[in-house]
Amino acid sequence: MEIDNSKQLKRWRQKGSRGFFAFLKDVSPMIPSARGGYEAYEIPSKLVRTEIRNALDNNHSTIAFCWPRRHGKTIIAALIIVWRFLTRQTQAIAIVANSEKQTVDTAFRLIRTILQQTPFSKALISEGAIKVGADWIEYPALDNRIQGFPSNVPSLYGKRVSVAQISELHAAQTDGLFQALASSTIDSDDGLVLVDSTVGPRSSPLYGLYQIAKAGTDPTLYFSHIEYRDIDDAVTNGPPWIKPERLKSRSAQMLPAEFEMQHLNRWGSCTSALFPPDAIERCRDEYALDVEPLAAGRAYAVGAGLDRALIVSVHGDRTVLACVLKTTGENDDEPHFYVLDAHAFTLSTEGAIKRKVTTFQREFGLNHICVERYEGQDIALWCSNQGLHSELIHATPKQQAPAFMALANAAREGRLHIHPKFEAVFSEMDTFEYELVPTGTSDGVMPRFGHAKGAHDDHLYALAWAIYALRDIELNPYEVKGITCHAPGPVARLCLLNDGDLIPNCAEECGSMQNVHELYKIYRTRSGICAIEIDVFYRSKVVNIGSHTIRR
Repeated sequence: MEIDNSKQLKRWRQKGSRGFFAFLKDVSPMIPSARGGYEAYEIPSKLVRTEIRNALDNNHSTIAFCWPRRHGKTIIAALIIVWRFLTRQTQAIAIVANSEKQTVDTAFRLIRTILQQTPFSKALISEGAIKVGADWIEYPALDNRIQGFPSNVPSLYGKRVSVAQISELHAAQTDGLFQALASSTIDSDDGLVLVDSTVGPRSSPLYGLYQIAKAGTDPTLYFSHIEYRDIDDAVTNGPPWIKPERLKSRSAQMLPAEFEMQHLNRWGSCTSALFPPDAIERCRDEYALDVEPLAAGRAYAVGAGLDRALIVSVHGDRTVLACVLKTTGENDDEPHFYVLDAHAFTLSTEGAIKRKVTTFQREFGLNHICVERYEGQDIALWCSNQGLHSELIHATPKQQAPAFMALANAAREGRLHIHPKFEAVFSEMDTFEYELVPTGTSDGVMPRFGHAKGAHDDHLYALAWAIYALRDIELNPYEVKGITCHAPGPVARLCLLNDGDLIPNCAEECGSMQNVHELYKIYRTRSGICAIEIDVFYRSKVVNIGSHTIRR
């Protein structure tokens, strides 16, 4: 097909959004489908159509699509580039990757995929009119070229570019890359810089563009910003392909500020409290500092975490060993954590730490421990020799994130129980913060944890490592340590303990059945009128962790 003689080409070459919308209607560009394969792109909402129209009209030379994750901002940028590539002449288009070493990233692959899967452009590729390379695409008849570049500022200086695209600008640590791209387009009449990104820290270059747009000092800049007030707003007004249950799952698994930035698209502040005041008060709980009454017949595990400081610290840091009981909740089967001890050492000598670990083993049945690597290698090795499951922790941001996420979620959901005697833990929770910092990669931001100036965090680190030590322990609500049946003849097959439906007369003399009844009494005490019958209780909440013997 000779597009130079096509009547459609005149429609597509109209300025602004009219030409772009005509192109979408006539060509039906194909994009990857969430269901697998490919599907024709359709503008998902009136809001998105309005944002595209505002962006492409009025001769803007910089367009930023700042939308939440999975809202199609990269697809829109890719479609604008495909439109320019197929309908304009002498287009030098630069796609800049997020990596300094890679030249091909998500944006370039998406453009290549659209051209290869859309029937109109696919035919041009088959005829040889469009040529596709590893990091470049050419259309010689129109003297157009798309080229992928690494995120390397010096390599972009001196290049003449008609269209430049940069993704996830919020992750850039400086604005050097953006400035280099913008400067490379200023001598083209239709020069355009496309930015597709979520929001980020207020220290990011993207926020600088947002401030300029708000001030209205640069009429050539259009900043399209879609945000939501809260998760309910996002569920109600978000695109149809984002399932509410998945969005709520992300909210539960992410730090609050991180979720707000990535999925609500709200600008992040420099620092945020990891533990809101209501969550801290929810943790305050009076209970016996003893394993047996706390577990009350439920399965449990005990873990410890060691945050070791130098014997003499100029910053006033202390060595803390925390001990935590993990069991199921009194009114649910979710994991709950009870702080058994949070001991701060006056002198962090090796002997003192070993004696306290031994005490935890004897009094609480300690069986798992995480030791922070800093000043802790010798202790970790000794713990292993004592029969403990010992893990040496490197306190990197990547390692800290899951540990503090588990701690924060337990506090927020009422699953972290801290006795009032551990006031030092509450004090540190009140001043513990996290900051989302740019990574300079497509991941965008990473949480960095620490205490407010003048405060401390030794107890919290020890507590986080103690809970982290138990992360792989899956607990059954109730456990029996073996079942032995002496029922006569066919009665054994009918007994509840042997997968039957009855509680036979011999149950009164059966030690195994008596154990189950004791567990059921504990369960009834906790559940009250909502308690289920004993047969349902045994099948759904009791697990035999020992042998199962039928003696006839």
